[in-house]
Amino acid sequence: MSQADPPIEHADRSRSPVQPRNYLRPCLLLLLGEEPTYGYELRDKLAPLSLGHWDPGTVYRTLNTMEDDALVRSTWERSAEGPRRRRYEITPAGNAVLDAWARELCGMRDMIVDFIDRYEADQQEQALVGGAGIRS
Repeated sequence: MSQADPPIEHADRSRSPVQPRNYLRPCLLLLLGEEPTYGYELRDKLAPLSLGHWDPGTVYRTLNTMEDDALVRSTWERSAEGPRRRRYEITPAGNAVLDAWARELCGMRDMIVDFIDRYEADQQEQALVGGAGIRS
């Protein structure tokens, strides 16, 4: 075990799963690919796709950056019950980026599944040998 590795007894409790870098971008593109919508609705729909709650400022900054990159576009619409609202939709360039993200995430998924399969096979082998948890 390297110094960077957590002690075994703390491994599950001290580390939370890690999301891929810039994971908010493909999540927003996916949701906008499903249907154009408003920023506050996007924030609510993000929860099942991520490990935690996204800060509203982060969501809006990311949407603005993606709009600057021509991945999404927005329009202001009147609201019957309040101020104007900004409606976001994905662009063709955004769809292309979403496709690339999906391919990359599928590759990551396959790599993780391979890792887990090997880990579980190793654990089963160790249990059969009678040295569960003890390695030579």
